[in-house]
Parts: sequence; C-alpha cells; structure tokens
Amino acid sequence: MGPTPYQYLPLWAKVAIERLDADAQLRSEAMLDELIASYARSYGDSVDEHTRESARHICRRRFVGSYTEPALLEPVPPGTLRLVRLAREGALSPGDRVATQRLGECEVTRLHSPHAIEVRDPSTGRHYLISGLDFGPDARLVNAAPRPAKA
Repeated sequence: MGPTPYQYLPLWAKVAIERLDADAQLRSEAMLDELIASYARSYGDSVDEHTRESARHICRRRFVGSYTEPALLEPVPPGTLRLVRLAREGALSPGDRVATQRLGECEVTRLHSPHAIEVRDPSTGRHYLISGLDFGPDARLVNAAPRPAKA
C-alpha cells in the first residue's frame, strides 16, 4: 500500500504540512514529526506510522531542495577503513577500534607500517592484516611504546 494522498489525510496532518509550507525554516523531518504529534494530540488522536510516512512523502515531493531529512547511516564501502574510536586524536594506536565492511568493528593490535595494520575481531579472536591503506602523505609510523625509566 502506497502513501495516502493529501486529500485523504487527517486534518491535523494537513495542518502540519501547511505549516511547513508557510515557513521554510521549519522544513525538516524532525519538525514535521513534532508538528504532526502535537496537532494529533490537540485533536485527541494518535499518529499511526502510515500517516507519518505519507506526510513525509508529501513533504519530500512538495519541498524539493528545502526539506531536510536526517542523514542515513551508510554501510562502510568495501576497502574502506572507518575509525570508530581513537584514544588520541590524529594517531592510530593499538587498542583503538576500526571497522571494515567485511570484518565489522575490530580492535587494532599492531601497526606494521603507515600502510598496514593488524586488527583482532573481538567476536572470534582472530587476527587480520589489513594492508594497502592510505592515510595520506603525512602518515608515519612512530614507536609509541613507553620509555623505560632511568634509575
């Protein structure tokens, strides 16, 4: 079943859409949801998911270019390393977490070179070597091991 046409929407949903039409600064999915919920409450009604999606569909078509939707979480493309958690900003080190499409989220165990790292899959405990990375021309390998204290 597709979206409900505008003329068959409840009055409170139409009022929310027209409110966005009157003020371009309000044109966002979050504001539409907020207006629909508050107008439905004032009419003693509740918002069903089909009506909400129908109103969103109408706004996407009516306000092309000015209606903003929340950003979608895109999957990690193959061959891309996504940084999940760094202990120190700007430096990848053992213990940090990264993600790839094939392995999912992993823990960095060792830095082999500026273009290769070893990671451990926490679910299986297996280690993988990820090579061919390009962190840019300024990437360098630094021994971050703590220096022994002088006596």
